[in-house]
Amino acid sequence: MSEEDSNAPTGIEPNLRFLRVEEVYQLVGIGRSFLDDLVREGDFPAPVYLSAKTRVWIEAEVLAWMRDKAATSRKRPPATHKVQRRRELV
Repeated sequence: MSEEDSNAPTGIEPNLRFLRVEEVYQLVGIGRSFLDDLVREGDFPAPVYLSAKTRVWIEAEVLAWMRDKAATSRKRPPATHKVQRRRELV
C-alpha cells in the first residue's frame, strides 16, 4: 500500500466538511462576538486554522453542538425577566 493510498478515506471515517465563519453564523444563527465568546469560553467547538487568518469549523462538530444545546435547553425553562421578577416578589 503506497503512502498516497494510506490517506484515502477508509469508508469508516465520516465525511468531513469545513464551514467558514460566515456559514457558522448563518447555520447557528449567532453573530461574530457571541461566537468568539463561546469559543473562548470553551462552550463551542474550537476552529481549525488552515492558515494564520483562515479559521473553519468541522460541520459535524457544529451540528452536534446544536443538537446538544437543543436537548439541554428543553430540560429547563429559560430564565426570563418575568420569571426573575416573580422570584424576586416571593
